[in-house]
Amino acid sequence: MLKGTGRKRRFLGYGALNVLVTNLVLQLLLLVAGTGMATLLSQLVNVSLGFVLYGKKVFRVEKLRKRSGISYLSMAMLLWWANWAGITQLGQFGIPKNLSALCLIPVLAFISYFLQKKIVFARLQQARYLKASAFFGQDSPAKPSMRQ
Repeated sequence: MLKGTGRKRRFLGYGALNVLVTNLVLQLLLLVAGTGMATLLSQLVNVSLGFVLYGKKVFRVEKLRKRSGISYLSMAMLLWWANWAGITQLGQFGIPKNLSALCLIPVLAFISYFLQKKIVFARLQQARYLKASAFFGQDSPAKPSMRQ
């Protein structure tokens, strides 16, 4: 099977699951807690669940590492800021906030996928690939063959 086959579909599917669970938690918390606490706790659920789902199920890393967790948290904060800034900027053009937020979803999803693939889980995927290459006796991509 080709490397990464179905990864984008898994990203969208597990992303939808994460959004569903996060919003369910938010709705339940809003019944018993203040808005600030409810949104903070639901975001903690979102980041924690997202890190595990995307790492294990989408990018199929064997072991989640602290470095990847810090990268994932940093990415989540960057995306939160980009969402806030994007909604504000689009609002200056007279676009309603709700419509602005909806328009930003595909942009933020693309950025999220790209950052997770290239930065957050990249080293873990490469290590898995190198381990498999060594098992099958293939030259690793990091060390080109000297044969010509």
